[in-house]
Amino acid sequence: KMGGRLVYVIPSMMDFDENEDVPRHECLKLVSLCYQPLQTELGRRTITMEKIKEYDENKRSHYLENTWANGAESAEKCANIRERLLEVAKTKPGYEEKAAFRKQKRKATKEAKKKAKREASTKEVEGTAGQDGCS
Repeated sequence: KMGGRLVYVIPSMMDFDENEDVPRHECLKLVSLCYQPLQTELGRRTITMEKIKEYDENKRSHYLENTWANGAESAEKCANIRERLLEVAKTKPGYEEKAAFRKQKRKATKEAKKKAKREASTKEVEGTAGQDGCS
């Protein structure tokens, strides 16, 4: 629909350049870009674009080639955000201890859920025993 809007959220690090790293499309006009910091290094950008031209299926490869101003470099900034966050986190003091604690906590939670599930199925089996309709 002409004049329709596309709104999406894109995660980004501090090195994100709004002029070069926002995906582009010649059928869409950038209307607004809003940054929300989440952590020291991480934030997210809400991007609003408006349809200004009809999509031409014959230009598909052209559209794909021109989506990112800096090509793969810009795309990588968005695609590998998790890995980049982990790299930054690993440089902070106390990372190893916190990671070990979180791992231990996840393991304990998983074991507690398994135990609760086993106990629930045992009670269910015990509750149905003797209810076979025979007296």
